[in-house]
Amino acid sequence: DHRDLHSFPTRRSSDLDAMARVQSGQSLALALVLLAAVAAGLVQSFNGGQLLREKVRLSSALDAAAYSGALVQARGLNFLAYTNRALVAHQIAMAHAVTLASWAKFGDAQARQLARANPPASLIGGLFGPSHGQAYRSAAAAAGAGTHAAWPDGALARAFAEHDRIVHDVLVRAQATVQKTLAASRMQAMREVFAAHFPGAEAELDSSLLADTLPGFVVRYGGQARGRLKGMVEDAASRHGFLAPRNATRRALLPSEWRCPWLQHELRRRGATSLLDLGVWRSVDTESFHALRSNRWIGCYYREYPMGWGAAKGDPQQPDDDLPHVEDPPADFADEDFWRWVRRHTNWDLLDGDANPLANSHAMSESVAWPGRGLPSFAEIAQAGRPEDGEVALRFAVRAVKPAATMATTDGKGPRAGAGRLWFGTQFPGNAMAAVAAAETYFRRPHPRSDRREERPSLFMPYWQARLSLVDPPERAKAWHRQGAGK
Repeated sequence: DHRDLHSFPTRRSSDLDAMARVQSGQSLALALVLLAAVAAGLVQSFNGGQLLREKVRLSSALDAAAYSGALVQARGLNFLAYTNRALVAHQIAMAHAVTLASWAKFGDAQARQLARANPPASLIGGLFGPSHGQAYRSAAAAAGAGTHAAWPDGALARAFAEHDRIVHDVLVRAQATVQKTLAASRMQAMREVFAAHFPGAEAELDSSLLADTLPGFVVRYGGQARGRLKGMVEDAASRHGFLAPRNATRRALLPSEWRCPWLQHELRRRGATSLLDLGVWRSVDTESFHALRSNRWIGCYYREYPMGWGAAKGDPQQPDDDLPHVEDPPADFADEDFWRWVRRHTNWDLLDGDANPLANSHAMSESVAWPGRGLPSFAEIAQAGRPEDGEVALRFAVRAVKPAATMATTDGKGPRAGAGRLWFGTQFPGNAMAAVAAAETYFRRPHPRSDRREERPSLFMPYWQARLSLVDPPERAKAWHRQGAGK
């Protein structure tokens, strides 16, 4: 039948169309699956990018906060160093005031001796040269200068008291305040810097540090330990010529006694500024003409004629046993020979002595006393002077946390809770992101010393600087433990 012959190809074509429709449906399903997978990958990539961005932001903010904390530490230690140096400087100023006071008293006494011609200026000039005679005569201009040293109204006394007040009531208290509040100031600075990066408080800085070497790093030295400061003050004083010993001896050109022709009359100028015990400044200035004499009872001896004297010190109770003197020297020796009085009341050596004991006696009996509080307590690092400990650094480590709910991810949850889930190298044991940073304050001169010696860390040199530091494994482990505990 010819219809059967033509119907066969028609049925074959319809079967092929059906099969094509089936395959087209399968491709669409596969495409939808692939599209869903690509969409999921894009979402995952977006979430990962957001997490990485938040991680970098959190770490950068924490690094900035940690560096700021170390910088606060450096400024605090440098402040202590500057104030320590100021303490020394004020002590040197007080030494100058005491020395000026003894000079004023000395000039006043010398003006009185000049007026009494005891001894006469012409004799001094004739025996020791015109310059010494003229110097003696110039003391007339110092008459009344001793009033500047009177306590408490004299100008020099007021200057001394003001320096003492600044040392104990300003600098020492400022040091104690900085030392006491350094930890709180450091944390406040870190919080402020961290909050500037996260103004919406979507991240939190741990108030409990992972590590901190600040406790015990700075100590205060008081009481007998102030002796450490005394050496520094004395070293500083040695650099000032005005505070140097004022000792000179001038001998007459010709001998005067046949019993001892190898000896001559002497003009002795003596003066010294000293730091006694723990902060008592004392200055003594004297000048005496020692006339060479002899008799049949004791042979040759020196008869002292005080020409000028003055003394000032910071404690009226401080003994002066190191100076040869007596408490109440006679005004003159009209009733008793000088050498007899010396033998009866003193143990002075009248021939081989080198001091002005009678002038010292007058200086001590007329000395001015300015009450002061002595050397102050001061701050210093506990590791000062111990180079075997290696580099000294004030170090801490801090952690910050950003809850998952504050992260801009598609699910609004961030990294889900899980044991050790890893996102771009950062573990999230809890439903939050954390970062750890460490910083330190270290001691280093900006330039090497001129003598090429090593500068040891101390709070007398303001060379403290700040830098970030590597986080130690124990600190990371501690941060991980806090994260896992939900803290």
